[in-house]
Amino acid sequence: MKKVIIALLMAAGLWSAPYQVGQSVMPLDLSDQFGKKHTLKAMPKTLIMAFEKGTGATVNEYLAVQPKGYLAKHKAAFVADISLMPNFITESFALPKMRKYPHTVLLIRDEEQGLRFPGEDGKITVMKFRGNFLTKIEFIETASELKAVIEQ
Repeated sequence: MKKVIIALLMAAGLWSAPYQVGQSVMPLDLSDQFGKKHTLKAMPKTLIMAFEKGTGATVNEYLAVQPKGYLAKHKAAFVADISLMPNFITESFALPKMRKYPHTVLLIRDEEQGLRFPGEDGKITVMKFRGNFLTKIEFIETASELKAVIEQ
C-alpha cells in the first residue's frame, strides 16, 4: 500500500524520496501514545519503525517484555506510522491498546511525514544514525533480528 501511495505522489511531483544513507534527518516532532509531545533534536542511535499492524505487533511484543529503560539504555526509539489508520480506529482501539505498553511509542500521524521514511511491505525498518546523519537502513522481520539490531 505504501509503495502505491509513494508512486502516485512521485508521479504527481508532490513528494520527494524517502531518506537515504548519508542524508541528514532533521529533528522530529512527534507525539506518543498518551499525546505527550517529543522532539528528537538529535536522532537516536537506532530508530525502529513500523508501518503496518503486524510489524508493529512484533516490535511491541518484543519491547513489552524488556526491562524498564531498555530503549533509552540502547539509545533507541520506536516510531509507529499510524497515518493511514482511520481516526475512529485510532481513537477507539489502537491508542487505548498502546497506552497499556510499558514503553514509549512515538506516532506519525501525518501521511506526508511517514512517506519520508523508507519501508518494505511486511518488514520493520531499522535506521542507524550518527548524530542526525543516517548511516544504515535495514529491513527485518523477527524479534531475534530486532534484538540484534538494538543491542549491537
